[in-house]
Amino acid sequence: MVTRVARQAVVPGSQFDWRRILAALPKLMLVISVLSALVMGLMKLNDPELLPIQKVRAQGAFINLTEAMLLSKVGDIKGGYFNVDVRSVQDTIESLPWVERASVRRIWPDTLMISVTEQQAVARWHDNGLLNQRGEVFSPDKSTFPAGLPVLNGPLNTQQQMLEHYRAMSTILKMTGLTIRQLDMDERRSLTLRFDNELSLLLGRDAYYQRLNRFTRIYDKVLAADINHTQRIDMRYTNGFSMLRKQ
Repeated sequence: MVTRVARQAVVPGSQFDWRRILAALPKLMLVISVLSALVMGLMKLNDPELLPIQKVRAQGAFINLTEAMLLSKVGDIKGGYFNVDVRSVQDTIESLPWVERASVRRIWPDTLMISVTEQQAVARWHDNGLLNQRGEVFSPDKSTFPAGLPVLNGPLNTQQQMLEHYRAMSTILKMTGLTIRQLDMDERRSLTLRFDNELSLLLGRDAYYQRLNRFTRIYDKVLAADINHTQRIDMRYTNGFSMLRKQ
C-alpha cells in the first residue's frame, strides 16, 4: 500500500520573514532615537530659562520719544531667545501714540532690538488730535503737541481732504506773504481761512480755489496796504468782495 502525505502549499508573503525584520531593527531604532532627540530639542528650545533675554535696546530718530520711555512701556521681557513673543512686543510699542511703526528683532544670544519710526506731526486736528503727513489722526498727550502747527477743523472723516486744502492753499498764498494759522470747514462744507495776522478769509461752499486766486490777484493792488486794519474779507460774491475793518 502506498501512503500519500499531503503537503501544505506555502504562499509567498503569507509568513513573516523574521530575518529581514531583525536586520532592519537597528535602523528603526536609530530613526526613533533621532526623532526623540529632535522632540526633546524642540521642547528644550521652548524653555524660557534657555538663553533668557537679558538686554532690550531701542533705536530711532527721537523727538517726542526716548529710549527710556519705550523700554518702560515694554517692561520685563518674558521668555528666552527662541520663544520670546516679538509680535507682542511690537504691538505694545506701536500702541504708543507717538510711534508710527516699530520692528523688533533678536540679536544673538540675549538681546532684543526695537527700531522705531516716530510720528511726524504736520497739523493739529480740532482741539485734541494731530495729523501726520498722510493725514492720519493720532492723539498723544496735549502737553507734547508741538508749538506753531496750523489748526484744521472739519466734519468727521475729512481730515485728509482738509490737509490737502491746507497744502494747496498755502502754496497759492505764498505770493501774499500770508500764513494760514487755521482752516475751518463747517457741516455745510463752507471754508474759512484764518491767518497769523488775525485776518479771516471767507471762501464759501464751492469754487474755493477760484475765489482764493481772485483774492491773491487783488491782494497787492487793493488789500495789502490796509490789511493789518482788516478783520474779515468775504470772497463769496460773484464779481467782488466785502471787507470788515477792525474795531
